[in-house]
Amino acid sequence: MIERIETERLVLRKAADKDLDLIWRRVWRNECLAAMMLWTPTTTREEAALRLERTKAYQAENEGFFICLKETDEPIGFAGIREIAPGEWDETGVCIAADWQGQGYGKETLRALVDLAFRQLGGHRFRCSCFRENAASAATIRSCGFTWTGSRPEVRGHDGFAYVCDCYELKKPQSGEPV
Repeated sequence: MIERIETERLVLRKAADKDLDLIWRRVWRNECLAAMMLWTPTTTREEAALRLERTKAYQAENEGFFICLKETDEPIGFAGIREIAPGEWDETGVCIAADWQGQGYGKETLRALVDLAFRQLGGHRFRCSCFRENAASAATIRSCGFTWTGSRPEVRGHDGFAYVCDCYELKKPQSGEPV
């Protein structure tokens, strides 16, 4: 497992105990963020502590990360990828706290995940998706060179919310082309 990825302004790293209060206050308890994702808000600090332990266990076995500001090492979100077939990777979600949205952190994170999948893990195809209503995410995905491949109806498991999932794909450039 990759432990740490650095970009110009961010560090993608594994969760740590010190992250509990900031990730809970900035991300996990935010109902607006959860509305466009597949997780439920965490309402108490006690629940957040349990969620952090589950997150650390998951990240120990998977390519999952907290997105942290490089200058302060404070978490502002989370992201990850998973291999769905040999050389084919899916993002498992990119979530940026509301106060840091619109500043290019999502794009910087997605580019880092693509680089991880293609250059470090030998992938050749990368897929990501978002709720159709999430125009900002769709714009970020397209700005990173992804092509829309279709839409499918989905139902969110924890609350039965029906939504349309827009799907995108990026193929690894040929040798010599930029990622």
